[in-house]
Amino acid sequence: MNIPTRSAIFLSLLFHRTVLSLQPPAPRAIVVGAGPVGIAASLVLASRHGYDVTLLESSPETSIQTKYDPTKAFLYNVNARGQTLTKMFPNLHDKLVKRSVESKGFADATITVVPADPNLPIPKSSKLEKSFEMRNNENNEAGNAMPKSEKAVGVGYWIPRHEMVGLMVECIDEHNEKGEGGKISFYTGKECTSVSPRDVGGVFVEVYQADLVVGADGMNSKVRECLSHPRSAVGGWSLDCPKPNYFKLKKWRSPASFLRIKVLQLPPQFEIPDAEGNPPLITNSENIYAIRSIYKGPRNYLSLGLLPMKNNTAVRATNIVTRPDHEVWKLKDGNAIQTWFEKAFPRMNFNGMISNEEWDRFARAEGTRFPHCQYSRGMAVWDENGDSGVALVGDAIHAFPPDIGQGVNAGLMDVVCLDRALSGLDTVTGKEAKSAKENDKPSLGKNLARYQKQHSPEIASLIRLARFGAPYQYRQPHRADRILRTLWTLNVAMRLILNKITFNLVPPTCIILSQRPELTFRQVMRKADLTTLFLKVVVFVF
Repeated sequence: MNIPTRSAIFLSLLFHRTVLSLQPPAPRAIVVGAGPVGIAASLVLASRHGYDVTLLESSPETSIQTKYDPTKAFLYNVNARGQTLTKMFPNLHDKLVKRSVESKGFADATITVVPADPNLPIPKSSKLEKSFEMRNNENNEAGNAMPKSEKAVGVGYWIPRHEMVGLMVECIDEHNEKGEGGKISFYTGKECTSVSPRDVGGVFVEVYQADLVVGADGMNSKVRECLSHPRSAVGGWSLDCPKPNYFKLKKWRSPASFLRIKVLQLPPQFEIPDAEGNPPLITNSENIYAIRSIYKGPRNYLSLGLLPMKNNTAVRATNIVTRPDHEVWKLKDGNAIQTWFEKAFPRMNFNGMISNEEWDRFARAEGTRFPHCQYSRGMAVWDENGDSGVALVGDAIHAFPPDIGQGVNAGLMDVVCLDRALSGLDTVTGKEAKSAKENDKPSLGKNLARYQKQHSPEIASLIRLARFGAPYQYRQPHRADRILRTLWTLNVAMRLILNKITFNLVPPTCIILSQRPELTFRQVMRKADLTTLFLKVVVFVF
């Protein structure tokens, strides 16, 4: 049915049937991708901008993301940046606080490091900062040089991914029950296939229509891919929009890129045998553990890390993160992988702890790989009249290895910045934008243009932080890795010492600066660049 009202966007999906309907009076939005960032975008659009939102997830209902899945058994640390979004919804933030483990920053956390030798006693838990110092053998200078203001910045919350998604889905139900703002409709098993403008009123997706489409569909975003098509094939976008090549990913390889990861599931409250004469250590879900193996070689080194979570009766997942040539990836049989682990960790009683079924599952699992540090310079498009458009958020814009701990937080901040742009505010400061003062009612197109212009430099800086922030925290064991990790650690220590002896005149390293939520990523990297310039001047002069 051709409805000659205004130009719009056509988003085609794989549905079982096609039904066309007239444009409803209320503005409508479609959010593609129902992870935490997509759900956050849905809540913002419905509650703060009055959109009726259709939230579409490609995964079938049988693999619903609110349930535990060993292939996605990773944890989020929602820091102060991410909490900018959660605090916009008091019920969401309250759920987060109650169902998570509080963390006060890197230096405030405690860790139990379990030595590989079963004859050695398990030491008491120590500050993670101290463990970092000892591990890198820098005579504690890095930690001593760390300013007090950097040792515990804000409060973060550790929570498993499926629980984060679950509490956010609950907020969708609570929002709909209140009947305030727009309604959110959630559908699974819907895969996006194309996005293109059409000469019909509004934006429609076969059975759905919308004025705004938000792509939150991950690092392999189909929405972003469609925006990268040549305009001769798409057509209809404003000439002021980013060109198609802006939606082609820019990629850099970091030392953590392409590390392989998969999950081994341990039982809740499992025991770690201590030295003879000492009782076994009964693990607690809210504590951090690092269990060392006897292997130290470039292709067999392994350490089991366990991060905190609230539920002490839930399965405890440990991530196996290694180079692709590690021995564990060559073992495809449950018995073989169990034998390897029993030799690598002689302290652990794996035989009575992990079932044969779990060893078989783990051996067959291919896991996944950490991505490049990558981002899309294009973040939004809009039609010639400025009445409809598309915006990207989360991993659809940026993706990187998880070593800087900003993945979900950066995605939630994307949604905050989009909310500010749609409200006519500056995306960085949250204050009224100059363009909004000149025009009392800016169009959707102008708001998306502001999102594109102001947020793009922030994402470019985020990717620089991901490349240089903490790429060696996985202790990659290749000989070249060890040399480069030593150089990286010396660089961190040097910057921290300079920061201390100059009384904060010289900024510390960028990974520490990133823990200060009042700084944007652009400000973080500018300060880090200032230190780099200082070091270059010193080298040149002396």
